[in-house]
Amino acid sequence: MEKRILINVGRFEIRTAVLEDGKLVEFYSERPERKNLVGRIYKGRVENVVPGLAGAFINIGLSKNGFLPLADIPDKTLSQMYDSEVEEEEADKLKEGRRLDLKPNQEILVQVVKEPLGKKGARLSSYIFLPGRYLVLTPSINHIGVSRRIRDRSERSRLRSVASKLKKDKMGLIVRTATEKVPEPDVKLDFENLSEMWKSISKLTSQEKAPALVYEEPLVSLKLIRDQFTRGVSSVMVDSRVEYENILRYLRRNAPKLRSRVRLYDGKEPVFEHYGVEDELRSVFERKIWLKSGGFITIDHTEAMVAIDVNTGRFSAEERQEKLIFKTNVEAAREIAYQIRLRDLSGLLVIDFIDMRSKENMSTVLKELKRHLREDRAHTDFSSFSRFGLIEITRERKRPGLFVHLTEECSVCHGLGRIPSKDYMLSEIERVLQQRADLLAGHTVLIKAEPHIADFLSVQRFEELAEWARTYNVALEVTADIYALPGEYWVILADTNDVLYKREANRVAGAV
Repeated sequence: MEKRILINVGRFEIRTAVLEDGKLVEFYSERPERKNLVGRIYKGRVENVVPGLAGAFINIGLSKNGFLPLADIPDKTLSQMYDSEVEEEEADKLKEGRRLDLKPNQEILVQVVKEPLGKKGARLSSYIFLPGRYLVLTPSINHIGVSRRIRDRSERSRLRSVASKLKKDKMGLIVRTATEKVPEPDVKLDFENLSEMWKSISKLTSQEKAPALVYEEPLVSLKLIRDQFTRGVSSVMVDSRVEYENILRYLRRNAPKLRSRVRLYDGKEPVFEHYGVEDELRSVFERKIWLKSGGFITIDHTEAMVAIDVNTGRFSAEERQEKLIFKTNVEAAREIAYQIRLRDLSGLLVIDFIDMRSKENMSTVLKELKRHLREDRAHTDFSSFSRFGLIEITRERKRPGLFVHLTEECSVCHGLGRIPSKDYMLSEIERVLQQRADLLAGHTVLIKAEPHIADFLSVQRFEELAEWARTYNVALEVTADIYALPGEYWVILADTNDVLYKREANRVAGAV
C-alpha cells in the first residue's frame, strides 16, 4: 500500500490529506480563528462541582467551561488521544485512575482530550500527555507502554529497554509507532526535548494566574508530520515554500533520513486538484453512496447516533437473491469502513446490512468490516450481528466529524432535512381564514410568500383560492417575496397592513 501526505497552505487555512493507494482516507484543516484544541494544556480554575454529573466544570478561559470527570481514568485519556499507541494489555493496567476531590476556585492543570461539540464545552483530563516524534511523556503516570502497531517481539523488547533507561522518577513513557528501528540516541534526544518542554510548562504554570494556556500543539501540518510521517509514507507534497522549509527544519532535528521524501509541489493545477482530493471531499456532502455492484449505502446523522443503511439498489433482480445480498453486503462493508475513516464518523454507529440467512456469510461480512478498519487510528469496538441484522460500532470521538466540520446547520430546516409540504401549507392558510372569518369578511387579504409557494397558490391552486374568496367573503391577493426563505409566508390584512399570521422557515411563529 502506497501512503502519501499532501499539505495545502492557503491564505486563511492549512489543509492536510492522507492518501492510501491514491484514495483519500484522512483530512484535517485548521484556520487561525478555529485552531484544534485537543492536546492543549491549561491552568484552569474550578467553577463548580456537580455531584450528579460526577464531574466539575473548569474555567480554562474559553467561552464555555470544560468538563472534568471526578473519576479521572488515564486509560480513557489514552484511548481519546493516543488510542493506537498502547497495546490493550498495557492499557488495562491504567484503568484504576484517581478520584478527584475538587473545590470551587481551586486551580488545576488540565489537558483537552475532546473538542467542544454543540452546546458542550471541551472534555478535560487531569492526566497530562506530551507527544514527541518518538515518545509520549506522561508526567503523572509511572508506566511504560509500546505502540500496538509495532508487532516484532524483539523490537518491542528493545524499545521497552530503551524507554526504561530514559524514564525518570514517577514519570512514564509511551513508545510511538514511528520509533520502530530508530537508533537509541535519536529516541534519547526526543526524550530530552520532551523533558525540557515539561520543565517550561511547569515553570509557566507556576507563574500564570488561572485561567491560562500553558501549552499548545503545533500547526496541523507539523502535527501530521510528527504523528504520521513514518517510513511507511512514500512522500510528502507541500505547496508552500515556507511550510516546506519548516518541515525540513523539523525533520533535520528529528528524522533526517526522511527529509528526501518531502517535496515542494510546483504543478500548474492546485495540489489537491492534481491528486483528486477536491472531488473526494465534495463526496462527503452526499448522503447516498453508490456501490459498483449497483447497491448503495446511506449515511444519516442524528443526535444519538450515525445510522448507516445498506440497500441492493437498481440491479436486485439480476442474480439469485442470497448471492446478491452477500455480494452487496461485502462490498458495502469495505465502503463503510472507508467512509468511517474519511468522514471521521464517531460515537455510536449503527449499520443495517441487508438481512442474510447464512451465519457464515454474516461472519464474513463482519470480518471484512474489521479488516478494512485495521489501519484506523481511532479506537473502535464492534458488536456481532443482532437478531435484527444490525451491527453496532462505538468509535472514539476526538473532534467533530468531517461532515460536521465542513457544514453548518441549515437556516431553513434547522437540521431536520425537510420542510412542510405545499399542500400542508395550503390547508394551514385555509385554517387561518376560517378562524378569522368574522374579522376578514369584506376585506382584502394578502398572502405574501416565497416564490415557489406563491406560484403554487396562484397557478396550481387557483380554484381553491377562488372557493375561499366566495366562502369567506374576502378578496385574496398572492404576491411573491424574493427575500423570503423556503417555507415562509405571511397572511396580511391589506387594509391595515396587520400581519395576522406568519410562518417562519420550518416553524410557526403564530399570530402577531
